[in-house]
Amino acid sequence: MFLEENAKYFEEKAKEAYKEGKYKFTLFFTEQALQLYLKYILYKKFEEYPKTHKLKELFEISKNINSKFIDFYNENSDVIDLIEEAYITSRYLDKEYSEKSAKKSIELINKFKEEFKEWIK
Repeated sequence: MFLEENAKYFEEKAKEAYKEGKYKFTLFFTEQALQLYLKYILYKKFEEYPKTHKLKELFEISKNINSKFIDFYNENSDVIDLIEEAYITSRYLDKEYSEKSAKKSIELINKFKEEFKEWIK
C-alpha cells in the first residue's frame, strides 16, 4: 500500500539527512514518516484515513484501535511537537535544528515502529 511505502521512503530519507548533517530535513522527513505510518495503520483498521496532517489528531483517532497510541503520544509529546514544528519551519523559515534534536527524531521513529510493529510490516 502506498502509505506504508511512502512512510518507509521518508524514514529512509530522514536517516540519510541525519548522516549528511542536514538536521532540519531529518526532522521534516521524520514527521512525514510518522504521519504516514499512522495513516497506514488507520487505513488497515478502518479502510480509510483522516486527511489531517496533525500528529496529535492522528494519535487521538488511533486510540480507537488501542490506547497504547495515545500513551505513546503523551510519553513523547516533546519530540512530536518538535517534529511538527519542523515540518512547517523547515519549508518556510531559515531555522536550523541541532544534531541532538535530529537524533531524538530518529529515535522516535524507531521507538514507534518497535512499539507498533504488529501494525507495520
